[in-house]
Amino acid sequence: MTPRQQVISVAAVLIHYAVVASPAVEYKQGTLHFKNVLGIHSISFKSAFYGYNSAVNRPMTDGKAAYDYSVDIIRDGDAYRMYAGGRWKRSGVKFADGDHVMQYVSKDGAAGTWTMPRERPEFWNGAEDGKPGKWYSSNTMDPEVMKVNGQYYMFTQVMVSPGAPIDLPGQKATVQADRIQLFTSPNGSDWTRFSERGVVVNLDDPCSTNLHHEELLYVPWDKLPFWLYVAAKVNGTNEGYSRIRSADPKTFDWQLREKGANLGQLGNQLAYAKQAPGGPLFVRITFVADKTGRKVPSLQFSRDGMEWFVGDDGPVKLDGSKDDADNKNCYFLGLSTIDGTGELEYLGDNTFRAIYGASTSNSPTAPAIFKSEIGVGDLIFTIR
Repeated sequence: MTPRQQVISVAAVLIHYAVVASPAVEYKQGTLHFKNVLGIHSISFKSAFYGYNSAVNRPMTDGKAAYDYSVDIIRDGDAYRMYAGGRWKRSGVKFADGDHVMQYVSKDGAAGTWTMPRERPEFWNGAEDGKPGKWYSSNTMDPEVMKVNGQYYMFTQVMVSPGAPIDLPGQKATVQADRIQLFTSPNGSDWTRFSERGVVVNLDDPCSTNLHHEELLYVPWDKLPFWLYVAAKVNGTNEGYSRIRSADPKTFDWQLREKGANLGQLGNQLAYAKQAPGGPLFVRITFVADKTGRKVPSLQFSRDGMEWFVGDDGPVKLDGSKDDADNKNCYFLGLSTIDGTGELEYLGDNTFRAIYGASTSNSPTAPAIFKSEIGVGDLIFTIR
């Protein structure tokens, strides 16, 4: 679809921004009401989703079926970066097949404008890079990227299978024991792995703890500004999401975790409306079922980053995929924030804007997820 420019009047000021629609598009609109949220009576929404593969359409890799999911979007200066997981295969290279992290860029986030700056993953998994038998040797997915003081940080989940080494010398996983690893970069494209260990330390049962589907915020008004939300399964028991705050992006102490972050669903992206009435409002994009059962993008809200809620009317249902074949639903969603820190673009007059992205498939698990592609949409919401 052809991008166009739309002009919105906000507080009597014309603010120009790129949207990703054709002139014929109709925006989905709705309003939520809140009786017990300080400073907020309602939030009105305007959203449009531009197709199940409007950002990434990559059905094959080296002649084999590919897939694309786990979307993370950042607004980096005047452009957008999308980091996403997917299968990447290279014939003739030992171990070179499996889950990797890819990057796509777009000047304005418009449908059909996302391209890979390099036709390869952002980095090679450890085994592909000549380091088999390490805790970081295997598949890598679920990227979360932020830029703080000019430095880019990428957090990912890395697979640690039963019997494989974990990130403590001489110890091996007794069950699936994935870790959260960290990469750094001066430019958002050339990455250095922090290979010493995963970022979560002081686990009670390191050989039987599986850490997965991390989500990140950088909250500059907190003395511990790096906020890691991580789901965990320990000794076969799901703990759900916990939040760990830290001043050091390399180190999140498991013993300081705050349990009970009722995020719901797995592997989405967090944000905050910094200028919201009554103080910053945390926002998380996720998904819910509409009246037909189709999974569509939705938002959760929080004042403290721990207790999450929806409107008194129920969850908002944003515009989602309209495909009726292999990509009906939206999962593993991303929401663009400034430098990936979580701060939403502010248009004035309590109005915020973001590009949102969704992994589209008929299920979030195999085998349906292996046909997933990535679509994008445009979201504007106003708080009253």
